[in-house]
Amino acid sequence: MQKDVHLSPEKYAALISADGPKRFKHLISQAADREVLWGLRDESGWVSLGDDSGAPGFPIWPHPDYARDCATGSWAGCSPAEIEVHEFVDDWLPDMSEQGVSIAAFPTPSMNGVWISPDELKLILEEELAKYE
Repeated sequence: MQKDVHLSPEKYAALISADGPKRFKHLISQAADREVLWGLRDESGWVSLGDDSGAPGFPIWPHPDYARDCATGSWAGCSPAEIEVHEFVDDWLPDMSEQGVSIAAFPTPSMNGVWISPDELKLILEEELAKYE
């Protein structure tokens, strides 16, 4: 697992303004390369959000800087927290699938993320992680 580093302002700006598919691709490659994802949490637990129909979603980011910048409004006071990618794939995603929770991949501060089912994300991450074995 690589140690976290701060992003350059140029790299941050380029990715945060990229379209959803490009941000999603970056999230997948970074998760496999660094073996971590990031969520937001506070003392009461992990944050969640609703999709357009109000169904629950769990937001994930490829780097704590992106998560930190989404910690506004109802998420003010939340901090980025690391999630080990293999545990996420093996334990979290199957649980989320059973509970009907979708994944909001790499949302921006305006909450523009890529929505994906846990089952689909599990397959994509497993495929990407296999490239690193």
